[in-house]
Amino acid sequence: MPATPCVELKRIARDFLEALEDPNDLTKARAVASADLSVTHESYPPTEGLEQFLSGWAKAKQFMPNFRMELVDMVAEVDVSGSGGKVWVFSKVTGGGGGTDRDSIDMMSINGEGKVWKTKDVQRITSKH
Repeated sequence: MPATPCVELKRIARDFLEALEDPNDLTKARAVASADLSVTHESYPPTEGLEQFLSGWAKAKQFMPNFRMELVDMVAEVDVSGSGGKVWVFSKVTGGGGGTDRDSIDMMSINGEGKVWKTKDVQRITSKH
């Protein structure tokens, strides 16, 4: 049975997030994200462009070597055009800055070519170490 569009959207979102685990090899992240990627984290200004985001991410990971993101659940919605859509990802984040654990919600927009082109997250602290 072929994957449904929602299943495919979730796969793309999962592939992108999992590709960020190794900041020394971001080849997979480049394969599933568009060059004009826009990333907004919490209340910070957006990072515009895939290479700018990946460069910043690699630097951030140097200060968070124990960073882990456990994907808990995802909900996907296909755009009314039938091409592309959005995925909401709920995850548990540990090993981040400030010695905190967090719940995170990422809303990822995926274009008709199957590339992540926009992502915005909001987080809340669940515990401090």
